[in-house]
Parts: sequence; structure tokens; C-alpha cells
Amino acid sequence: MEEVTREILWNISLAGKVVMYSLLFTTFFGAPLYLAYEWWNRIKHGATTTRIDNIPERTKLFLLEAFGQGNVVQEKPGGLYHLTLFVAFFGLFIGTGLVTLEHDTPMHFYFGAFYKVYKFVLDTCGVLLIAACGLFLYRRYVQRPAAHAGPAQEKMVDNFENRVGYGLPLMLILLIGVTGLMLEGVRIHTNPASHPGWAYAGMAFAGVFALADAGEGTHQIVWWVHLLIITAFFGLIPFTKMRHIFLAPVNIFFSNLKPRGRLEPITDFETAETFGVSQVEEYSWKQLLDMASCLECGRCTLNCPTVNTEKPLNPKKLVMVQREHLIQKTPFLLQLAAVKAQNGEQVELPVWEGADMITEVATEDVIWGCTTCGWCEEGCPVNIEHIQRIVDMRRYDVMMEARFPQEVVNVFKGLETNSNPWNLGFDKRADWAAGLGVKTLAEDPEAEVLYWVGCAGSFDERNQKVSTAMVNILQKAGVRFAILGKEEGCTGDPARRLGNEYLYSILAEQNVQTLNGYNVKEVITQCPHCFHTIANEYPDLGGNYKVYHSSEYIEELVKRDKISPRILNEQNTTFHDPCYLSRHNGRYAPPREALRAIPGIKLNDVEQSKSRTFCCGAGGGSVWKEETQGSRINYTRVDQLMKAEPETIAVGCPYCMIMMDDAVKGKDLDEKVQVKDLVELVSESLNSEEEAKTEVL
Repeated sequence: MEEVTREILWNISLAGKVVMYSLLFTTFFGAPLYLAYEWWNRIKHGATTTRIDNIPERTKLFLLEAFGQGNVVQEKPGGLYHLTLFVAFFGLFIGTGLVTLEHDTPMHFYFGAFYKVYKFVLDTCGVLLIAACGLFLYRRYVQRPAAHAGPAQEKMVDNFENRVGYGLPLMLILLIGVTGLMLEGVRIHTNPASHPGWAYAGMAFAGVFALADAGEGTHQIVWWVHLLIITAFFGLIPFTKMRHIFLAPVNIFFSNLKPRGRLEPITDFETAETFGVSQVEEYSWKQLLDMASCLECGRCTLNCPTVNTEKPLNPKKLVMVQREHLIQKTPFLLQLAAVKAQNGEQVELPVWEGADMITEVATEDVIWGCTTCGWCEEGCPVNIEHIQRIVDMRRYDVMMEARFPQEVVNVFKGLETNSNPWNLGFDKRADWAAGLGVKTLAEDPEAEVLYWVGCAGSFDERNQKVSTAMVNILQKAGVRFAILGKEEGCTGDPARRLGNEYLYSILAEQNVQTLNGYNVKEVITQCPHCFHTIANEYPDLGGNYKVYHSSEYIEELVKRDKISPRILNEQNTTFHDPCYLSRHNGRYAPPREALRAIPGIKLNDVEQSKSRTFCCGAGGGSVWKEETQGSRINYTRVDQLMKAEPETIAVGCPYCMIMMDDAVKGKDLDEKVQVKDLVELVSESLNSEEEAKTEVL
């Protein structure tokens, strides 16, 4: 009976085996070691940061995102192509490892049913590998999606990696798959003792080689070609964009585990000689590793508000040009480190004479264009942290060079003088509440919850209506609440996102001192920016509170039967997810549950909702700046929302209210659709018919 197996390394001489093991061992282990050495010499110049906390969580993230391809598959079709390529390549790698175990150890399992299934699985992996590479090559060099476009050529280093792009490594992987199946086919044809098992692709190739009357010499040629292609692929990894095979999983392991959008504080105002980042080496080693790990896939651009409205900021291109700048500057940094090590700080140190990172590499238009919406970080499959990188450059601009958009001057002045960006009298902060029976914490220090109104809710006429509606809900629910009144100050969010960290720290410390003085435990706010800052950034200053967004608190009131919304006129409604509530803090359900609690509301989401929400254009201090380039972000967002054919656009953020209301009026849609905060809709549903008539009048 014919044995169901094959001879491993049949027709290969001892010398051939020695060469094979030498080449594979050298490249398989040498490539990652050289890659680590090469990039360590670059990222070691970065500032220190600690990323070795919570090892179990990091390991889980590493397994789910790196090996599980969790975030990779989110975007179609590229994600499916990559998953297919990864599974096929890894399957062939494991399969080769099993053959090595059979050949080089006493283990014996490569026969019978196992052998048949093994041949079927590896043939499938080979076919999938070829298909995935073909699709990737077509996508990159024929389809050419806009997301794949790179920076201007003059900003890229003229090296082997940039010249060959992804084309060469993809061709090598494709050829590994093709020659692997060819090798199997020619072996089946020329070696009668080689059982085909269930190798359907190998048998197809065997038929081709039978027609060509191939012999053992052909088998050896194919074997050597296959070996050399594998060797070339592994050997070239450090010099091509395929370095992400090793660096991306490492970058994922060292991901930021803190809330997205949280900024690292500056803690040494008294001793630091410089603030922010103006030189690439002033970034942390993790931020430099981000640059090395970038796949250049462009996912960070797909839902980016600046990219989609033709503005200069492109998060992918920013990471790429900063990486190229780091590569160019590394020889200088190594020289500088050597001089310091040899002579200390007493000698004249070499001076960098290349491009300035802020004004020439990144450029000011790019730095000041970001809305900090977080899509770039949401979309990135290797967890690159974009926002901190941009704010670090803003910090340098503001605190070291006093260089920032002219419109921001009045914002900073207002925050410094009256603790609000409108620069209205701080003593008028509670004027909106006159006649509503609202107490301050000074009047009722035992209140169970603090209602943090925020600057917009206090001073912006449109958003004052939202504040009044929130009071109505709390009063009807019988909640014992209070406000701070003129003791409330801006959380500092605008100052911080605009790079004025010093001003932020003053404002935030004053607020924390006030809140702790009243022993505040719970806070409600309708502003996601206030929510994010108090919940995620005030703990750095000793302020630890349970913070609710208005939608969360309303949802709880409904669940506890504290309020019972009544039917409104039936209306098609779509909800615009605020970036700082949804993407940064994962609150997708509470706003929808609060709206669904209102009988008559028909809620329809558009494609760009929840984690894929599109920014209104206000975040990152952008609400205070003029859009002078490209089209308007808020207009683009309203166009997206109108696809749901809503009668009402519901929002959950005062700055989204400002931007959506402005866009609806600017596009002459105000007779077709209304913009309302979800708080207003819930409040209206609680009013009696008499109250509703009074509101209309």
C-alpha cells in the first residue's frame, strides 16, 4: 500500500540543506535584530515615558489587535485583504515549522490523515496568500485610493524603502506563494513516492509540469528559487515598509491605556527650560516608535474632518514627514550624544542645520488645523497617538514663541480675565438661572449632585436654553442639585487644546480647589468637553469625581422612574454624536436611550455615527478660529446628517449646537430641520400641555 506521506527535502543535497538552514537562520533572526538595532538608535533619543503598567491588559490588547487583527478588519475591503494575507502567511509559517519538527526532531506525525489535511490547509493558505497579494497590488497601484497618497516627494528621504514602497515586498510574498505551490507540483510529478494528500493546488501544478515533461533538475531549480525569494523577503524587512510586521505589534503593546483624548500634563513649570516639542527628539520614545510603526494605510484620514474638507492637516502625512525628519536627523543626534558623552556639557556642541520641525516639516497650518476629534486614533490599526503629538507642538508655539492664530488672543484674554472664552463678566455666570429657583453650593452645600453648567451653557444665548431645560428635568425629577454660580470657572479645555498648558493648569487647579472645598462627589454636565476634562484630566490634579453627561443622568432618571417623558409630535430625528462624548469616552448608548424614552421620536443614525462620528469642527479650540482653507466642516457634517431626512438634528454638546445651528442656517435649511439638544427634547416631553403652549408663545 502506498504510504500517505512524502520525503522531506527530497532531491536536496547535504550542501543544499546547509545553505538553506544558514540562509533562513541568518535572515529570520538577523532581520528583526538589525531592525531593532536600527530603530533603537533612533527612538532612544526620545524623552522617557512609562508604558509597562498593567501588563495583563497590554498582553490582551497585543493578542486581540496584533494577532487577532481586531482593528485591522474594521475597514473594508483593505481590512479583509490584510486579514487574509496575515492568516495565510502565518498558516504557511506554522506549516513550515511543523515540517521542520518532523525532519529535525524524533517527533513523527507527518503521515496518514494528518498529512492529507495538512496538505489541504497549506494549499489553501498558498492560494489565499496569492489572492491577497494580488488584491493589495491592484488596490495600491491600479485603484490608488486617495488615502494611500503620500507627502510631497521633497519631504521624503530618497532611500530604498521609499523607492520600492509596498510593491517589492508584496511581489516577493506573492512569489513565495506561487513558487511554493510550483515546488509542491513539480515534486508530486517527479517523485512517485511523494503522496499528494489533499493538495488540490499542488496536483493542478503537477499536471502542468507533466505536460512540460519536467524532471528532477526542474525540481531543484524551483526549490532554489523558492528559497532565495524567502531569504530575500526576510532579509529586506528592515529596509522596506514591511518592518511593521515586527514594530506594529510592539507599538500596540505599548499603547496608551488611558482615556482617548486625555493629554499628558506638564508637571515642571518651575524648573523646565522649554515647554512642548519643537525638536523631534523631544517627543517621547513611544511617539517616535509611532512614526516607525505607521503602515501608511491612510485609515486615519478616512473620517478626518480636515482631510475631508481639503485642509492642510493630514494625520498620515504628518506622521510620515516627521518620521523622515527623524531618519535624516539621527546621524546628528548620534554625533551629539557622542560629543556629550566624551566632553560633557562644557564644550561647544554641534548645531542642527537641517529643517525646522515645526515651521518646515510639520508647518503651522497643519499644527493649528486639528480639531482633536480623535478619528485618527480610532481608525489607526496600530494605535498611533496623534493628538498629543500635535498639542505638544502647539504648547511650544504658545508658551515658547507666543505664536498662534490671531483669533485665539481674545480667547486667552477672556480665560485669564473672566474665566470664560467670551470674556464676559465672571459675576454674570449664573444670570441665566434668575427666577428658576436654582441654588448654589454656597447656599446648599448638602446638595446630592453638582450641576456643572459650563461656559457655553452660562454665556451663550442659545445654550442657556439647554441649561434651563436641564434645570426643568432635575426639578421635575426631585433631584437635590446645586450650581457653583460665579464660583464656577472654565474647565480650561479650550486653553489646553490650544496649547496654553500653563493657563489650563491655573484654571483647573482653581476649579479642583473649589470642588474639593465643597467635598463634591457627583457632577452633571451637558458639555462633553467639560465632562472629559473633569472626569479624565482633573484626577491628575487631585480632583476625583463621578461625572455624568446629561444624557447618562437622564437615562438613569428614566430607569428609576423619576421622570416619565410624554409623547411629542412624531418627528424623524438623527443624533449627532459629539466626539468628546462618543469617540473619546465611548458614550454611544445613553444619548440614544434618552431620546428613545420620548414617545414619538423616530431615531435614525447615519453612517457616520457612534465611533465613526464626523466632527462638527469646534473641538481643539477650532470653534474660536476662522476656517480659511477648504470647505466648512460643519457644513459637511450637516450634509451627512441630512441623508437621514430628519426633522430634528439632536445634539449633546453646546459647541455642536453652535456649529450645527450655524450650518443649518447657512445652508438655508432652518425651515426644514431644527437643531435641539437632547436635554431640550426630554424637557419638552415632561411639560404639561399648558406649559408647552406657554413655551410656544
